[in-house]
Amino acid sequence: TEIIEHLENPRSFLRDISRIIKPGGVCVLSTPNVLNLNSRLRYLWFGFPQLFGPLSIETRKIENCSGHISPISYFYLSHALQEAGFNDIILDIDKYQRSGMAKLIAFYLPIKLMEKLIQRKEIYKYKTIDETNIKIVNQINSKKVLLGRTIIVTAKKSI
Repeated sequence: TEIIEHLENPRSFLRDISRIIKPGGVCVLSTPNVLNLNSRLRYLWFGFPQLFGPLSIETRKIENCSGHISPISYFYLSHALQEAGFNDIILDIDKYQRSGMAKLIAFYLPIKLMEKLIQRKEIYKYKTIDETNIKIVNQINSKKVLLGRTIIVTAKKSI
């Protein structure tokens, strides 16, 4: 838990997990949710998601948040797991952030409206959304992702 954001190459790590886990085995990962509303707004205002601030060049300490060097969102974590040979990916969270609930009420309609407009363009113009990734894309603005503090992803290695 809470390790993948400390790694220089999370995708390589997931391929290694896939290599050593038995077919049908389960991988459970957790990482700070960089897509919750508080983190999205912090990124908008400051340029860094929550728990991922500016890194010191000379005195980085891996035991605190400056050890967070690879922010990874739910979409890219799920995508990397699928590329590494996992399926049956389940998204969960540790808890809802109460501080994001008022923001969700204020931003919910604009988020949903823009989501639909941008998704349409991604599907028809850029062709980046298809049947292989639409389920994951649709979870990006779910209540769990918008309010969850930490995402927990469970995936099963393909048989």
